[in-house]
Amino acid sequence: MKHSGAGFSLVELMVTVAIVGMIASLVVPNSSPDRDRLQLDAAARRLQLGLERARLAARRAQQACGISLGSEAWLESEQQNLPGSLAPCSGIGISLQEAFEQGPIQVHTNLPEVIRVSANGLLLDGGTTVLSHARVARSLCLVVSLPLGVSRIGTYQGDPPVMGASPRSTGCRPRAQDG
Repeated sequence: MKHSGAGFSLVELMVTVAIVGMIASLVVPNSSPDRDRLQLDAAARRLQLGLERARLAARRAQQACGISLGSEAWLESEQQNLPGSLAPCSGIGISLQEAFEQGPIQVHTNLPEVIRVSANGLLLDGGTTVLSHARVARSLCLVVSLPLGVSRIGTYQGDPPVMGASPRSTGCRPRAQDG
């Protein structure tokens, strides 16, 4: 039987691909914890972004408006939930996590059902929101301080509040700069 030196047999190619696959699986680090941490960071940024969008909407319309924080997103408040002649802040609907989530973000908040924004963009209601992830050791928080409605993101000290308990603003410490 003559053997042509022009190529590889199917068995040789399959063995080579299997060996390369095993080596590659050993080299690729487990990035799931990093993805979970990044998902939590993104949710905190989106939490603050929703407030900023509401402030801009109120300034742009030169009219006070209201927004609501749901368990998964910022929502335009429904008209029947708004006090007096307050309008819903339009165009602020923003999800706290991407559709390809790694795990659910839990939202613990003591913000009122409707957060009021003045016509000049000041937040009229304050409170604390804690975001936690089942596979991430730390929790992030957002505090809206009154009287000017300044918001800041921080790291929540201790365990996130149990369902039904209010988070405390004193547990929200400013984040240390990375790197």
